[in-house]
Amino acid sequence: MSFAYRLSELSNMINLLLAVISGLLTGLSFDFEFLSFLAWISLIPLLFILNKSQLKKGIFYSFIFGFVYSLTAMFWVGNVTKLGLIVLLGYLSLYAVLFFAISRYFLKKPLAIFTIPCVWIALELLRENIWCGFGWTNLGYSQYRNLYLIQSADLFGVKFISFVIVMVNVLFFEAISKKRFLFSKILTVLIILSSILAYGFFRLNNLKSQNSVNLSVVQPNIPQELKWEEAAQTDIIEKLKKLSLRTPNDSLVIFPEASWPLVVTNENYNLLRDFVKETKRNMLIGAVTSEKENFYNTAIFFDKDAKFLGIYRKIKLVPFGEYIPLRNLFSFIDVINSIGDTSRGKEYKIFSYKGKEFSVLICFEDIFPLFVSDFAKKDDFLINITNDAWYGGNPECNQHLSMVVFRAVENRISIARSANTGISGWVSYKGDIHKLNYEGKDILVDGTLNFTLPLNTGRSLYNKWGELFVYLSMAFLAVIILIPRKTPRA
Repeated sequence: MSFAYRLSELSNMINLLLAVISGLLTGLSFDFEFLSFLAWISLIPLLFILNKSQLKKGIFYSFIFGFVYSLTAMFWVGNVTKLGLIVLLGYLSLYAVLFFAISRYFLKKPLAIFTIPCVWIALELLRENIWCGFGWTNLGYSQYRNLYLIQSADLFGVKFISFVIVMVNVLFFEAISKKRFLFSKILTVLIILSSILAYGFFRLNNLKSQNSVNLSVVQPNIPQELKWEEAAQTDIIEKLKKLSLRTPNDSLVIFPEASWPLVVTNENYNLLRDFVKETKRNMLIGAVTSEKENFYNTAIFFDKDAKFLGIYRKIKLVPFGEYIPLRNLFSFIDVINSIGDTSRGKEYKIFSYKGKEFSVLICFEDIFPLFVSDFAKKDDFLINITNDAWYGGNPECNQHLSMVVFRAVENRISIARSANTGISGWVSYKGDIHKLNYEGKDILVDGTLNFTLPLNTGRSLYNKWGELFVYLSMAFLAVIILIPRKTPRA
């Protein structure tokens, strides 16, 4: 065996290790709040691979990076479906391959600290909107606890935070690989970071509440295996009633997604109506309804006299959880939920409560920034009802909460949240989090939280212009590609 062959094999092993380390560190920044700093350095090993690998090997290493990254961040999907997890990981890893294939063009050229982040966020936008859409692991979400940093999301959205994180990674990579002090680039990055933090300080100290509304969220903590058991229905209804009576009678009481333990039909509708009448509370309750042989995931609004005030049918459904994409091709696959294929709602719904207007986001509808912005344009506040019981608690619960934080900041709108097992509470238009808490626990506990939700009447630049920053970044990449390089004179 020749020395050159051994050297090549060693290089391959090192690159494979770098891909695994990079994916692992990036994924861990989503799993634990105290490890969120890893995102600022986790891409450096990947960038070394981008810089040295040939196309075929680079595709393999970048796929490994994407697979490890997504697995580390979202292993909890396996609690519901192991086959679905593998398919999801394979799909998401393709975006890492695209990142490699595109970025290798820019990495050795000037302005890489800007072009590489532009490529990253363009792919985040693509992943978030193509087909079913899945932006769960957008890099910026890892920083949701850094209040000063994330305030700039009201200008350019969560992907701007991703841009800044990748920019810092590229700066570190260039400093290490070129083994010299890059004064101008370091100064540029420091100016950008300082401006972002200064803006955050300014916004946090100058945004003021103009109004408020009294709300209560209920967290019933019903085990997933009992939710649709006929023998448990009476006990679940009694528990919901007991928890609702802990709330003030002048508050809007919010129950989680599908918290009513029966599929609501014309025949049993009065059971739900009688429940509301007995509690004597204004109520928003999540329920599955059946209409003309179609099932809908809904939020139903009643006043304290059990008068029906409106219903919202979920629009953004969870693939394989609520419906099967391309059902004609995959007729042999059953959805994960206990009901069956769920039908999609067709329209936005604005509810009115004590002169304030609000809309409801059901489950994962809050992970789509542009979708939420459309809701927020005419509302005073938003409500998210969800059931995260499927996934075994953290880190999924905190990851889901991170998206609520960004939707609140991006649109400068407060969001109340009721979850079956956690995390319930509210997020202000500044992004600060207030959780239902019992003996130091916010998940896998039951309880109620009564609060006054501060309201902000103004909306943000992001709410008006959406993903403008990403589109400008894509235009910047196009300009860099199209501008011909000057050739040296003979």
